[in-house]
Amino acid sequence: MRYILVLLFLSVNLQAQAQDISKLVNDYTNSYVKTGDFSGCILITKNDETIFENCYGFATQSFKVPNEINTRFKIGSVSKQFTAAAILILEQEGLLHTTDTLSKFFPDHSNAERMTIQQLLTHTAGIADIYTVPNFNKLSGEKKTISDLTKLVLDSELQFESGTQYEYSNGGYAILAQIIEKLSGSTYQDYLKENIFQPLKMTATGHNRYNEVVPDLAVGYDPSGYSNVKITDFLDPELLKGSGSLYSTVQDLQLWIGSIKNRSLMSEESYEKFLENYGHNYGYGISVYESLEEPVFGHDGRVNGYIADYLHYEESDISVIILGNIQTGVADFFRRDIAAIVFNKEYESRAKSIPPEKDTKIDKEEIIGTYAFGPNFKVYVEGIEGKIQARANEGGYSELILLEDSRFFSRTLYSYIEFKEDDQGNIVKMVWTNNDGNSFEGLKE
Repeated sequence: MRYILVLLFLSVNLQAQAQDISKLVNDYTNSYVKTGDFSGCILITKNDETIFENCYGFATQSFKVPNEINTRFKIGSVSKQFTAAAILILEQEGLLHTTDTLSKFFPDHSNAERMTIQQLLTHTAGIADIYTVPNFNKLSGEKKTISDLTKLVLDSELQFESGTQYEYSNGGYAILAQIIEKLSGSTYQDYLKENIFQPLKMTATGHNRYNEVVPDLAVGYDPSGYSNVKITDFLDPELLKGSGSLYSTVQDLQLWIGSIKNRSLMSEESYEKFLENYGHNYGYGISVYESLEEPVFGHDGRVNGYIADYLHYEESDISVIILGNIQTGVADFFRRDIAAIVFNKEYESRAKSIPPEKDTKIDKEEIIGTYAFGPNFKVYVEGIEGKIQARANEGGYSELILLEDSRFFSRTLYSYIEFKEDDQGNIVKMVWTNNDGNSFEGLKE
């Protein structure tokens, strides 16, 4: 009888806690929904029990089709851990070793003998990122294959001597996808389906082929103006194989988290490799570090029109999963704040609140230019189609919106930008303030 009462008490307590969390998470999330900066689904679990799930906004803005719990979203770089798992499964099958050099698979490339599979997995190979490949965005229209992209990446100059530094690279994971296809004799998507998704009953997860119709897949949107959106530019999923081509649902990602917790898909040795911190809080395609004073694993992801993020707190057995179909900078702090709500820690909404300036004319010629934040980091401000656009190095463009307080705002990065003048009234530097309140200065060249 006492045992039953204890279980009843715990159940009632969990329900009360979930009700409190639901209100706080909904209030927090809706602050960004109202400003047009979030659309998607959130799932929070504790001890494999759902304590919060809700969806916001529209899967298709044109027809006002709402996001629902079974809506699929592209998950960007969260895909990397599935690529890493596939590599480890191939190792279990005796088809490779993570210590192998790439010359075993790409003997015609001079750089291949200088790096190992493990260095690709841990972003220490020095491989160039796919987004630095010349005219990368034009490759989608040319129907290039992952083999074509791998050749371009391998032929690019190394960013540093393999094994000496860490630099996040989607290029390394493109190569890993090609290795999976070479050794398995299957396509990347079919190998993952047969060896990962089907065994785990992740029936809503897969790789989006060129022009394929995927049921329940949300349309991806990018910010436009102060609160509107536009359909994102097309990017061929073939070019994102390995690094960011998958789609999934919050429920399927919960199944994936469960498989990691329970070590149910791979051998114990493989999981030890997978979750080891090789430096820079990174394992094999997965982030491993401490958050709110306990160990966690997870990853974030951003790809044209979508955001994704999940984190699992190992000691508390709490998972926070967020998938969205507007690519804004809320991805950088959303999950952290929601986790703070669950753990009863401090948090605050950073939703933009200062209205846009409607009357003031912008002297575009004064602010257009190149701003150097360091020897290898530059921000380019340009006037494109009547809008002020900024990009860092070879990254994508972000529209800068003029606010009433004379600052600019980037929804893509969720950051504030100011242009400072010298005594003669000339613009000499840019001050970039991120969502944490940290500011960085770049001198105009």
